[in-house]
Amino acid sequence: MLTDDAPWLFTISTFTFLAVFIFVGYAWPTFVHYWKQYETRLRIVLNQRLLMDIQPRVAMILFIAVAAAPGLLMALIGSSAFWFFPGVAIGAFIPPVIIRHLETKRQEKLEEQLVDGITTLASGVRAGLNLIQSIELLVRNSTGPIRQEFAQLLREYQMGLDLNQAMRNAANRIGLQNYRLLFTAIEMHRLRGGDAAESLDRIAESIREIQRLEGKLDAVTAQGRTQARMMAIMPIVIIAILFVIVPEDTSKLFTEPIGRMLLLLAGVLIFVGFLWIRKIMAVDI
Repeated sequence: MLTDDAPWLFTISTFTFLAVFIFVGYAWPTFVHYWKQYETRLRIVLNQRLLMDIQPRVAMILFIAVAAAPGLLMALIGSSAFWFFPGVAIGAFIPPVIIRHLETKRQEKLEEQLVDGITTLASGVRAGLNLIQSIELLVRNSTGPIRQEFAQLLREYQMGLDLNQAMRNAANRIGLQNYRLLFTAIEMHRLRGGDAAESLDRIAESIREIQRLEGKLDAVTAQGRTQARMMAIMPIVIIAILFVIVPEDTSKLFTEPIGRMLLLLAGVLIFVGFLWIRKIMAVDI
């Protein structure tokens, strides 16, 4: 005998079946595709660019945990599951920011070490060493990321890869124009001949001048970048101050639907403004 709840049970069962069917047939393959795609990107960034011995799948699991942590924290503070999803959306930006920060710091260090590295190569050539021996000298006498990059270049060469191709791989891996200029100049010199030490000295002088101009440009645009950071931080500081002064009124921003929507809108606008200012200040010479 059918009961009064039978239509509801049938409807729920039907929607559940359709949801599972759509998830298994469409959503899950899409999720797997993007998971593998992001895993491949992490392998390139972590293992090839940063030369870190971290499995991409382990890094992705850690990233998911990092992204979920702000959602759980905001849900506990706001006493509502509504805040879990904005928290996860905010937390999802943390891993890419960390990766980008590591890449930026590594590239800055590589840029700082480049002129000294070229000077070491030129000194080795003047002392009668060939290019490979000069690179080995650089690896022995240097530290930090430049040592890792040139050691990787040597390993590829010793495994049978052509030196020109190994230098192209290094240029693509490092991703800096000055290193690409160095490796291209060395490759052209190997094809055409000439005084290698003098060529390296000219490259070092050119790169030193480029770095001087870039440093001057960074000093000119430093105020704009500081304003972008202050614009992003000050709303959080103001809300914290208001929460101390008028906690009952300020708490409505977190408890009332209209308050939540205003907070989300303000957060999006602040984020867009921050990116806009950073884009304007990112001047390339």
